[in-house]
Amino acid sequence: MRFPPLVPAKFVKRINRFLCLVQLENRETLAYIRNTGRLKEILIEGSVVYLKEKSTGKYKYEVLLAETKRGFLVCLDSQIAPRLYAETLTAQPVIYEPRINGSRLDLLVGRNIIEVKSVNLVKNNTALFPDAPTKRGTKHIHILINTYPKFIPKMVFVVQREDAEVFSPNEETDPVFAQKLRLFARLGYEVRAYNCFVSLEEIKLKEEIEVIL
Repeated sequence: MRFPPLVPAKFVKRINRFLCLVQLENRETLAYIRNTGRLKEILIEGSVVYLKEKSTGKYKYEVLLAETKRGFLVCLDSQIAPRLYAETLTAQPVIYEPRINGSRLDLLVGRNIIEVKSVNLVKNNTALFPDAPTKRGTKHIHILINTYPKFIPKMVFVVQREDAEVFSPNEETDPVFAQKLRLFARLGYEVRAYNCFVSLEEIKLKEEIEVIL
């Protein structure tokens, strides 16, 4: 997935879940964040972020990438994770956001119903999800389980940075989600995780990484 031209800036502070203050050249401006996670290990005062210009909405800029202390780029747009994974699926047509049993999930490929989660947090080369408690994420797993046998459920975690070597549920932050994901796996359903190559020009899946539940 290619990026439009990006503008470097410095992160100042988070205003709320969807808004932050950045320093752009010699002025401060508000920028949109398309991510509801806490991101406190990534969005640190003074850290370098990269903005893309928005064509619609109240704010001119959106924070697309952030640079970690170790120099890795992290893509913060959580909504692109399903598309990144879908780019690798070439055998069958992909239906986006199918409505199943009254709920909207991410992807339908044949009989495979797939929920794709964006992951940003990495500690000691271990990707962790979620970085904030997620009742919605737990609900999605419950819905997936109940789609069987009509559909075959699958969970995919897309780590939108390069430095992750393994993936685990974030037990400390959300033990309920971690337990539900382990149940999902014990029932025999697939749990997959991938890291990403991220540059100022593009993001794409790099390789599958080990899942440790």
